[in-house]
Amino acid sequence: MLSQMAAPVLASAQTATLSASDQDLLIRVRQAGLWEMPAGDMARSRADNPNVRQVGMTLMVDHGRLDVAVREMAAKYNVTLPDQPTSDQQSWLAEMRAATNSSDFQRIFANRLRAAHGVVFGVIAAVRADTRNDEIRAFAATANQVVLRHITLLESTGLVDYTKLPQPTVNSTAATSAASALDMSATGILTTVVLGALLCGATLLLLWLIRNSARRRTRSGDHDALTRDPEPEQEPAH
Repeated sequence: MLSQMAAPVLASAQTATLSASDQDLLIRVRQAGLWEMPAGDMARSRADNPNVRQVGMTLMVDHGRLDVAVREMAAKYNVTLPDQPTSDQQSWLAEMRAATNSSDFQRIFANRLRAAHGVVFGVIAAVRADTRNDEIRAFAATANQVVLRHITLLESTGLVDYTKLPQPTVNSTAATSAASALDMSATGILTTVVLGALLCGATLLLLWLIRNSARRRTRSGDHDALTRDPEPEQEPAH
């Protein structure tokens, strides 16, 4: 899938435009690659743990491919991308370089990257859910899978301190929109329950009436059979 993302973007005319969140996605993915590729490269040379080295290689390669795709899409839609890490990202890279031993480097590498991936994971998922642009939707779906894979790989190192990860926040607007889309408000749920109960009761009443009617017909038939005069016996012929 990643190799498909690296393929050139089709040159056909694109009438759809990008929303602010669509453009923000491209910028964030580009921004992530600007510091995660150097971080992955450092892990290849500074980590003693072979698993950490492999994780670093995977992050570097995956973000390299994402970077190719995001730059081509940005050029197609005239989106200006950053060309250097943010001040925070630069400080994280400096923190890794300043690590005095492999153990400290691996701990900083795993925790800084895990926290950053957790933030961008939610952003990509939100764009994937709401975008009107088909190309952005496909790109976000692939990027989300890549980020989730990186989260899983970083956690597999056993170095992530989950108590220091940012606490998740609930978007009340998104939750309200989801409830409206599903039409599952409290009133709607109550109405559904009441209608379901009425339908169930009506079905049971109908079955009872059918069964009771059958019983009455059976009893009536038995009574007629008992009260009907028996046919006279015929005398034997002489």
